[in-house]
Amino acid sequence: MFHYFVEALPHFLAYFAAAVALAVGFLLLYVMITPHREFSLIREGNSAAAAQLTGTFLGFAIPVAVVIGNSVSIPDMLLWGAVAALVQLVVFFVIARLIFKSISDRITERCVASGVFVGGMGLGIGILQAACMVP
Repeated sequence: MFHYFVEALPHFLAYFAAAVALAVGFLLLYVMITPHREFSLIREGNSAAAAQLTGTFLGFAIPVAVVIGNSVSIPDMLLWGAVAALVQLVVFFVIARLIFKSISDRITERCVASGVFVGGMGLGIGILQAACMVP
């Protein structure tokens, strides 16, 4: 068993490092495209921004976790992880630009319902796409 662990550990570390890099890249891209500044708002105690960003991140992380379990290589995982990131960006675009054009302002104004809605939609879509990413 110890021999298997020693052989598997480099694969774990490689996938984990790639997944963390992908997650950091997603978060940086996401907060750059949203009109409000999530990290600043969260530092100020804005629960709406925290709920929105947490739900969105989970909506990204769940599909990536499923992909890691089913991918054939790290490049395969990164490609499908990029799809998961793109879907989350589209979710925000559809909500903030097409359905509720003032939702970003509402999050900035600490409307928790708006943050929970955006985060919840991101999480729900992420769960659906995770199911679709299983071969």
